[in-house]
Amino acid sequence: MTILDRYLAYADAFEESYRDDDWSRLEVYFTPGAIYEGEPAARGRAAVLAKLKAAVDGFDRRMDSRTPDFARPTVNGNTLTMKWSVSYTKKGVPDLVISGVETAEFEGDRIALLRDDFDPAAQKAMGEWMAKHGAALGG
Repeated sequence: MTILDRYLAYADAFEESYRDDDWSRLEVYFTPGAIYEGEPAARGRAAVLAKLKAAVDGFDRRMDSRTPDFARPTVNGNTLTMKWSVSYTKKGVPDLVISGVETAEFEGDRIALLRDDFDPAAQKAMGEWMAKHGAALGG
């Protein structure tokens, strides 16, 4: 199985976990020492899974709908990159579309490093949307 095949399986499993909130199915896709870069970084498989769940719970699940769109990933050695965008709706506020690039570095058939970089315009739009409409997300 190539890292492209493995990543596509991970992406499908992520969406399944999003639907049923069972994040344990993603364990097999990460090395024990996996890192999710960002502030703060998550270090270790359990911390990476917890960060993914927290991100979904803290934003995506507070929206009325979430529609992801993924470009075909590209592979260079042990590194895979994929452009993505996600459209969100929430009653009473404007729709939001964010986009970026996900990078996954593999050790064998498992992700050792995961990073999402927002497109600069999307990051700006997200900040502006949150400043104006973030209260609509509650808690």
